[in-house]
Amino acid sequence: MKLPHIVLAAAVVVCALASLSPAATYYVDASGGDDSRDGLSPALAWKTIAKVNGSSFFPGDQILFKRGEVWRESLVPPSSGSSENPIRFDSYGSGDAPTITGYQDLPAANWTLDTGNIWKASITSTSFNYILFQGSIWGLKHTTKASCVAPYDFYFVSNVLYVYSIGNPASYYGSVAAMLMTNGQLIYINGKTWIEIQHLKLSYYDSYGLRIGGASDHITIANVYADGVIPAGALPHGFFINSTSNPSDINFYNVDAHRNYDGFRFMGAAGAITMRNCRAYGNRNYGLEDTSTGGGASYDYCHFYGNGIGVLPATDVSGGNAGTHNLPQYTAPATVNFHRYPARITLTEDDPGLADAGAYVDSWLPEFDARGVQQSIAIVTGYDTASQSIPKFQEWINAGRDLNSHSWSHQYFQQPAAFTVKYAGAGTAATLSISGNLLTTQITGGPGGENLSLDLTSSSYNTLSKLWSTIAGRGGYTVTPDPNCKGPAHSITLADVGAQDIKGSSGYTLQIQESRLIPDEMATSKAWMTANLTGLSATRVYVYPGGQEDTSTEGYAVASGYAGARGALSMSGVKDVYAHGVNIQNITSLGANVPLIGLTAAEMDARIAALVWKSSVWGAPYGIFWHTNELTPTEIGNLLDALIAHGATIMTNTQLVSWLSSQSPVSGTTSYVATASGPELDFRPTLQSPVVDAGVDLGAGYGSDLLGVDQAVFGAAWDIGAFAYISASPFVVVVR
Repeated sequence: MKLPHIVLAAAVVVCALASLSPAATYYVDASGGDDSRDGLSPALAWKTIAKVNGSSFFPGDQILFKRGEVWRESLVPPSSGSSENPIRFDSYGSGDAPTITGYQDLPAANWTLDTGNIWKASITSTSFNYILFQGSIWGLKHTTKASCVAPYDFYFVSNVLYVYSIGNPASYYGSVAAMLMTNGQLIYINGKTWIEIQHLKLSYYDSYGLRIGGASDHITIANVYADGVIPAGALPHGFFINSTSNPSDINFYNVDAHRNYDGFRFMGAAGAITMRNCRAYGNRNYGLEDTSTGGGASYDYCHFYGNGIGVLPATDVSGGNAGTHNLPQYTAPATVNFHRYPARITLTEDDPGLADAGAYVDSWLPEFDARGVQQSIAIVTGYDTASQSIPKFQEWINAGRDLNSHSWSHQYFQQPAAFTVKYAGAGTAATLSISGNLLTTQITGGPGGENLSLDLTSSSYNTLSKLWSTIAGRGGYTVTPDPNCKGPAHSITLADVGAQDIKGSSGYTLQIQESRLIPDEMATSKAWMTANLTGLSATRVYVYPGGQEDTSTEGYAVASGYAGARGALSMSGVKDVYAHGVNIQNITSLGANVPLIGLTAAEMDARIAALVWKSSVWGAPYGIFWHTNELTPTEIGNLLDALIAHGATIMTNTQLVSWLSSQSPVSGTTSYVATASGPELDFRPTLQSPVVDAGVDLGAGYGSDLLGVDQAVFGAAWDIGAFAYISASPFVVVVR
């Protein structure tokens, strides 16, 4: 019975000795290392992160990664430190920061011909979803090898990647790279405490750059750079916390999170998350999104810019607790390079023809003419006002203006109720049916002549307003139009119904059917413009009313002969970026109403600068639109001046659609991809950057930036972000 006590005593002695043992420093070198060594000196460094993950460490230990080296593995710290002795993961040597990435280049030697135009390469990965061609185009993944029939098509099975290519893919495309970290993270701190991570660069991940989960606490991340790059829908996140406990001490110091979905995403319970000297630029949703409970994130001395690429206003921060030293929203960064793509932007007034807008349009056209740029006008054609405006429409066309179709009636399918029919006559029962283009009613027990049989194609009731007036004019019937129903919409757009009761107290509400409404709106509007206007472009463009667009409407637009369309009012997931494929039948629309109304010239300039910046970083074309009297001519002039000043390429809708259709089509879709025309992004600050000397001193332990530059060398104040500003050479570099 005493043996367990002896064992317990021995275990206590061992633990006591371990706590008194000196901390060890381990070195990891991806090129010159060897996992069979002890790792205790640079000359005896380990090679892989897998070796690190499979080892055990004690409080105070350090694991140092060699600068200039690259790992394509996930780091999962296996041990916890203590309050006085955290376990540190950091760098050693000189040069660029150690990089953990999912990017795997596949040079010519990796490829062999499989059959026809299909080439194959072996990949050390069980699965992945993204291939990057030419350095800036994401491929289209297929479920069979036989489906790879066009450029950028690929298929992956059993560790073999198959790619469509005319000749060796490395030559045909210039470069091919596989993204290996599928549905994972580059660093995962799971249920560990007292961990510190510094001086690492994270890139090309489709889920998480650095993830903190489980019962993790007392974590400090400093001088780390996370650039997701991969447009993976509602992922990736640069720094992600979803703890199962209530962490009270998680810190982000001098950290960068760029080109993710969310730069920083905090969920679950979190008693205290501290962010100081952090930057988040060009994330597709938010720079910081904090929905955590228990206190959440406190951020100060931070800079968020150009986040939320699918909407006109910046969506930099949601949630969290702001300090008083953050840079104000719309404070533009000054970086080494953000001009990855041209910022192609169209400007359109919507709705002339729905109402008389001739005088208003004429009031702002001189603003465009004075600056030598062009605009678009999207007209509604099914109203008397449109017919009366034919001379004005033709005048605009003759002057070189770009006129597009903005539907026949401007009816929104998302509000599909048309009108309610009720039979209030003497009959004992009444039903209504629609089959094809025939509307009929069947009255039981009423006087003769009350039954209806109406051909919905007849000119007497081929619009909804004519139809409901006709029915209301027959004895025994009452009709109540839905307030959202547009009378000029055609009757043939009503959905089929069978023997619906219209005798009941509420009657029956007829519904509009999308597959009838949208094609009719598109085709009828196009035919009206062709019949009544001359000099129209052969490239026809549709503008969805109210942004009422879905995947079905794209097919309807193609069938109606439209080369392209300006579409939904926000960008979901990866829609509309050149690298992934811009949907030419759903180019993102941005309404000027509210975001741009009533701004001073300076305010307009700041907001448009952010929009141009987002477009340049991601390669996202935008269509800005407004309605009659929403923007004054002066505001439109300020809008144009801001776009021109910040380097936007102002185009008409027709010009943008024509340009897109000249790019590479994505097989089986209505999308087109385009390569980047500028160099890779470089978000290091220049001397003009507002982050220079705008940070707070966080203590000597965090005083060297990602490259090892001492923050105090170039001024007493610290800079915001993972990079300190480096002035012109020569300069002093302090490597810690």
